Amino acid sequence: MRRISLVWLLVFALVWTVLAAPRFDAWVAGGLAVLLGTALHTGLGGRQGARISLRGLLGFAPFFVNQSVRGGIDVAFRALHPARPLDPGFIRYRIGLPAGPARIFFVNCISLLPGTFSAQFHDRELRVHLLTDDAEGARKLETLEEKVARLFGVRLDSSAPGGHPPSSSSPGDDAPSVSRTLPGEEDHHG
Repeated sequence: MRRISLVWLLVFALVWTVLAAPRFDAWVAGGLAVLLGTALHTGLGGRQGARISLRGLLGFAPFFVNQSVRGGIDVAFRALHPARPLDPGFIRYRIGLPAGPARIFFVNCISLLPGTFSAQFHDRELRVHLLTDDAEGARKLETLEEKVARLFGVRLDSSAPGGHPPSSSSPGDDAPSVSRTLPGEEDHHG
């Protein structure tokens, strides 16, 4: 019989807290959902080899909550203020996380960042829709990827150009390497 993972119990509890707020009445059903989710994860075997760092979790949790709240406020503000500057488009981002749970988690977390959405994902290539400035969006992706790497205790591939400029970069080369397409443009890349 498998042991139930306390880390996954905490992860599911954190997700429920963000989704339902820390209200007692929400936890009546939420507690059952968290326990059931943890039991299913354990019973189905979870992902073999996926370890979550407690230190990484403690760093990721406040980041997750902060970005979720900021994302909701940003989208609401843009909806209520049509004059708010929008420059929608897509960027390609090359992922530096190794294949497996950390990479999948990263791709799924992107939508919590203000103004971002994972539109397409294949191997290390990620196409992300942004509401505004692609350079700022790429920096947000880079920060998220670093937090996820710490959460899973994995190293980023330094050869991935997406958000990891080489340490010997010259002045002016500090922007992540991305390519930009506007909505409606044909994209025949892969």
